[in-house]
Formats: sequence, structure tokens, C-alpha cells
Amino acid sequence: MRIFISHASKNKEIVLKFADFLEEVNNDIEVFCSSESGNIKVGKNFIETIFEELNHCDLFIPIISKEYYASKFCMTELGVAYSYLYKKYQKQEEDYIFPFVLYPVQKGEALSGTPMANIQVGELSSEEDIRSFLSYLKEDRNLNVGSGINRKLHSFKYDIDQIYLKNQNIVEISRINVYFDDSINYKKRSDIVDYSVTETSIMVNFNMNPYEQVGNKYPNFISLVLRYVDKLDLGRYLDFNPSARFQFILTNFTNSLKKIYVEFKYSDNHVILETFELPVVYGENHLEISLEKMRSKALNNISEICFVIHPEDVVEEEGMFKVESIKIH
Repeated sequence: MRIFISHASKNKEIVLKFADFLEEVNNDIEVFCSSESGNIKVGKNFIETIFEELNHCDLFIPIISKEYYASKFCMTELGVAYSYLYKKYQKQEEDYIFPFVLYPVQKGEALSGTPMANIQVGELSSEEDIRSFLSYLKEDRNLNVGSGINRKLHSFKYDIDQIYLKNQNIVEISRINVYFDDSINYKKRSDIVDYSVTETSIMVNFNMNPYEQVGNKYPNFISLVLRYVDKLDLGRYLDFNPSARFQFILTNFTNSLKKIYVEFKYSDNHVILETFELPVVYGENHLEISLEKMRSKALNNISEICFVIHPEDVVEEEGMFKVESIKIH
């Protein structure tokens, strides 16, 4: 059996693990994966090779991720594969496309709005979904899945979880914004707080009293928020490292801050799981928080991470700070 795995190049490490797993399941399975060394020979036309493989494959597995959606070639490949393989297999009423998603893409949304919306989608990190695919290979394609499948499946799941957590950028997958207590009088929101984002950092400018009014009411809080619509599973990090820590660098440019609070919230209602008070000094502050201190089921369902300051946390009414190198280590 020849299986074509379509994927974005940024997901190469996980996809190659999946290819190895499938070939271990049965010696008759041969996987074509364009990222695997030697699959496309030197001097061969890349496009021609892809379509030759589509012509000879028995199953097509797109690994759908954010990077997959962003790749014009991947999306073209998916469309061509569906059209071509539909003509090839539909008359025989055989299944031929088995999509799997990578977090944070959700199964129910992966192919919505496309002609493939009715195709069952699996999650690559789900043992249940992988077992369902293996059952199809065994029952519909008469392939023996071999011995020791439980061990192989657990090993595969462990490997891709580690790769996923190592490569996960918790800033990149968030929606960033700034908020404040808007019961105060203001003309523009950016008069109170504004921010800018680069590839590696978030710069925040704030002013508790932008109009320099005597006795003016300060906002009760100003918050830089990383929001996770699909929720962030921080508990998985503790499965691999009991000493896992949330780390970041805060640069206090104007010496305007004395401390900052970090809030971890969970569920759709953004309930506070834990709040940490962290003192800061002028310049760079390397800060960290132990995930073990928050161990609970809620840690698997983080909706927001907030960096919060209050009037009593500042030395000066106006200031600027930068948050960068946010990671779990």
C-alpha cells in the first residue's frame, strides 16, 4: 500500500514520525513524504513527482495545520488530490482521503466550507483517532497491523507530544490585546495604553494620567492579554517535565514599574486560576513561574495569560516596558 502524506514543511519533524510509525505498523505500507530525504531525486521536477505519486497512491493523508492553510502549494495539492482521487476511487465507493489535524486546528473546522466538509477528520495526537484509522486499514484494506501496536502507538504519541511542545510558540498562537478599567474618562484608548508586536517581543506604552489633570482618577488596572480561543494546554508540559516553568523577560525601560502581576485564567468565562506578584527593577528582568504551583485540571484549559499593572505598581504615571522570550521550559 502506497500512502501519500501532504504537509507543510514546518511540520516536517512530526510528519516524519508519523510516516515511520505507519511503516512500522505493516511492512507492506510505503509512505511518500516530500520532506523525507531521497523521496524526490536530484534533478527531478518537484511538481511532476508530486503528481506521479498522487497517480500511484492508495491513500492520501493531508496533515492540516495553521502552516498548511498558509501554504498555497499545500492547499493546491489538497484540491488537486481531492479532484483527481475522487475520479479514481469514487466509482468503487472506496475511501481515499484521511485528513488529520495538528493543534490548534480543530477537527470540526478543518475542512468546513470545502467539498470535503463531510469527510471524517482525525487528530494526529489522539490515540483514539489513530486506532480508528488502523481499524480501517485492517478491516477495509485487509492489512495486518502487526504485533505490539499498543507499545508503538504510545511511543508515537509520546514522541509527537514532545516535538509539539518543544516547537509550540505560545505567543504566536495567541490573540494579543491590551485592556484597562474604562470607567475613567478618556478620549482615545491609546492615550491610556498602546502596544506593538514584533516577531520576538511585545512593547507596551502606558499613561495613568494622559491629560495631566490634578486629582484625575487612574485606571484600576492596565493589562496586556494573550488570549487563547482554542484554549492552551499547559498541563501537558508537566507530563514531560515536573519542573516546567513559565518564563519571560520583562524590560523596564523607564524605571516606571515596581512590580507586575501575571494572571492565568481558564474556561470560556476567563476564571482566574492563579495570580503571581513579581517585583521588577530597572532594565532586564528574567522572570519565571513554576507550573507545578498551578497543577489542576484547569491548567489544561488556559484561556488567557495576563500581564497586569495597577496604580500602586508604578513609580511614574507614564512608562514603557517590553515583554519577550515568553516560553515554557
